[in-house]
Amino acid sequence: MNAGEHSPRAGAANGADASGVHWRDSLRTRIALWSGLMAVAVVVVLTLAMAAYLRRDIAEDARLDTLANARQAAEHLDTMMHTLAVTTDGMSLLAADTALEPSVLSDTLRALIEATPGCVGGLLALEPRGPGGAPHAGYVGLDVPDRDFIAMGYDYRAQAWFQKTLESREGWWSEPYLNETAGDVWMVTYNAALWPDGADEARGMVSLDLPLTTLTDDLQTLAHLPGWRVTLVAPDGTLALHPEIDVTRETRTVGELAEAFGRDDLAPAIEAIRQHRSFQMAHADANTGEQRFTVVEPVGDSGWSLLVSQSHALMAAKLNEALLWLAAGGIVLSLLCTLLVRRLARRIAQPVRRLSASAAQLANGDYETPVADTRRRDEVGVMARTLEHARTSIQRQLTEIEEMGAARQKLESELSIARDIQLAMLPPGRVIDRADHHLEAYAQLEPAKAVGGDFYSFVELADGDLWFAIGDVSDKGVPAALFMARSTTVLEVAARASGDPPDVLARASRRLVEGNDTCMFATVLCGRINVRTGDCVLASAGHDPPVLLHPDGRIETLEVETGPPLGFEVSADFPRWEGRLEPGMTLLAYTDGVTEAFDAGNVAFGMEGMIASIGAGRDARDQCEHLIADVHAYAHPAAQDDITVLAIRLRQDAPHLQEEAPC
Repeated sequence: MNAGEHSPRAGAANGADASGVHWRDSLRTRIALWSGLMAVAVVVVLTLAMAAYLRRDIAEDARLDTLANARQAAEHLDTMMHTLAVTTDGMSLLAADTALEPSVLSDTLRALIEATPGCVGGLLALEPRGPGGAPHAGYVGLDVPDRDFIAMGYDYRAQAWFQKTLESREGWWSEPYLNETAGDVWMVTYNAALWPDGADEARGMVSLDLPLTTLTDDLQTLAHLPGWRVTLVAPDGTLALHPEIDVTRETRTVGELAEAFGRDDLAPAIEAIRQHRSFQMAHADANTGEQRFTVVEPVGDSGWSLLVSQSHALMAAKLNEALLWLAAGGIVLSLLCTLLVRRLARRIAQPVRRLSASAAQLANGDYETPVADTRRRDEVGVMARTLEHARTSIQRQLTEIEEMGAARQKLESELSIARDIQLAMLPPGRVIDRADHHLEAYAQLEPAKAVGGDFYSFVELADGDLWFAIGDVSDKGVPAALFMARSTTVLEVAARASGDPPDVLARASRRLVEGNDTCMFATVLCGRINVRTGDCVLASAGHDPPVLLHPDGRIETLEVETGPPLGFEVSADFPRWEGRLEPGMTLLAYTDGVTEAFDAGNVAFGMEGMIASIGAGRDARDQCEHLIADVHAYAHPAAQDDITVLAIRLRQDAPHLQEEAPC
C-alpha cells in the first residue's frame, strides 16, 4: 500500500475527512451549528413577538368568531321568520280583496301552514263585506282541532292583539306567549291586517303561529358552548331565551333582568336592543368581574334581537395553547435543521453548482442542452429531472404557442366574420312616409363579445304598417348568436303570417320550444304601428317595458303586461297593450344591457340614468346613439353586457307644408 492510499484512511481514523479537516472544524458542521443556534434564537424571538401579537390576534379572532356566530344565528332566525312573514303577508293580500268564501280561504290558509317550515297554526278573521253578511273567525292548526271563535262565543274583537293589528298597516310580531288555542304551547305570532285596495278600514286579520322552541332550538348548540351565553329578545324586550332563567315560567324583559341582577355593564347593549341596531363591546361582568365580549345583532327587520357573549377566558386558553405549540414546534424544527444541514451541506454543494449552470443556460434561452444529474436518486436528482422536464416542456410549449397563435388568429378571423354576418342580419333604420305622416324606425346593437344574443327586427307589412321587435337571449357569445338568428327568423316569419303581436309571440313560442335541448330562452317585446293613425299594439314575452317620450319632454313608462320568455315552454298567454303615438312622440325599447350597465363601483346605470339620457327634440337615430354613448361613458372601464336600443318616432309635416305639397 502506497502513501497516497494511506493518507485518506488515516485522516478518517482521526476524525478528519478526505481533505484532512476534522469534522468539528468542517464547514458542514459549522453550518449546522450556526443554523441550529440561529433557529433557536429565531424561535425565542418569534415566541416573544408572537406572544404579544397572538394576544391581540386571537382576541380579534374571538371577537370575529363571536360576531360571525351571532350574525349567522340572526340570519338563520331571520330566514325562518321572514318566510313566515312573507307567507302571512301573501295570505293577507289574497284575503283582503278576494271574493272567495271563508271556507276556501281557510283551506288556503291550511295549505300555507303546511308548506311553511315550523308553522303550526294560524288565525283568519273576516268582517262581513256588506249588510247581511256573516263574520268569520277561526283558528286552523296542524296538531290541534280547528276552532270557530264565533261559535265558541270568544270575543276576539275585544283583544288587544286584534285591535293592534287592525290599526297597523304593517305586519308585527308578538311577544312570546302561552297559546292555549294551539294546545298550551309557547308561541310567537306574526299578525297582518287585511287592507282592501283603497279602503280606510281593515277587513280583518290573518296570523301564523311559530312555536318558541322552533326559534330557540337552533340556538342551543351555540348556547351550550363553554363560556358562551345566548339571549333572544322579542320586539318589546321580552326574553325568549336566556341562560339563567326559564322564560316559560318567568316572563321578564331584558331591562328588568339586568336591573335585578345588577348588570349595569349591559346598559349599552340593552340600549342597542331598544334601538334595534347592531352593537358590539368588550366589558367586565358587573357581578363576577369576568372579561367578556358581547354582540347585539338584530334579526332582520322583525324587531327581534340576538345577544351573544363569549368569555375572555376562552381567548386566553387559545393564546396559551398557540404559544405552547409554537415553542414546541420551534425547538423540534431547530434540532432537525441542525442535523439535516450538517448531513446535506457537503453532498449538495457540487450538484447544486451544476444545476445552477443548467438554470443559467435556460435563462439565456438555451433549451437544447440537457440538464446534468438527472440519474441521481436524491433531492438533487429530483430537482435536475424537474428542471429537465421544464426544459422539454418549454420546448414543447413554444411549439404549441406558435400553433395556438395561428389557431387564435384563425378563430378571431372567423368570429369577426360571424359578427359581420350577425350584424348584416339586422335590418337598417328606415323612414316610412304616408302622406304627411312619417315614421322613423332605428335601432343600434353592440354585442359584449364578438357576437351576442341581443337582436331587433323591422318588417313592413302588406297593409303599410310597421312591425318591430327587440329581444335578449339568455346567454352570450356564439350559442346566444345562434339562438338569436333562429329567434329572429321565427319572429319575422310569424310577423309576415299574422302581424298581430300577441299572435306572433304565440307562434314563436311554439316554434322555439322545438329542439331547444339547451334550454335557452329569449325575452322579446314586439309591436305593430299604423303610420297614418299612430295606433300601436304591443306584446311582451318577459321583456322590460318600453318608455314613451312625449313632445314636451315628459317620459312615461308603459305598463305592458308580459307573458313568459320564448323557449321555455309553449304559451299563448301574451296580453295585448293598445295605445296611440301622437306626432312628436318617441317609443323607446331597450335590453337590460342599458339599465344593468355597472360602473367601477358596481352601481347600475338604472332607469334613472336612462330617463336622464333621453330627451325631446332628437330623431330616432340620435336618440339611440346618444343613449348608448351615455351608457359607455357611465360604465367605462367596467365590462358591459350586450346593449340594444330601438327607437320609433312619429312626426307630422306642418300644415303649411301640406298645403304647398303637390297633388
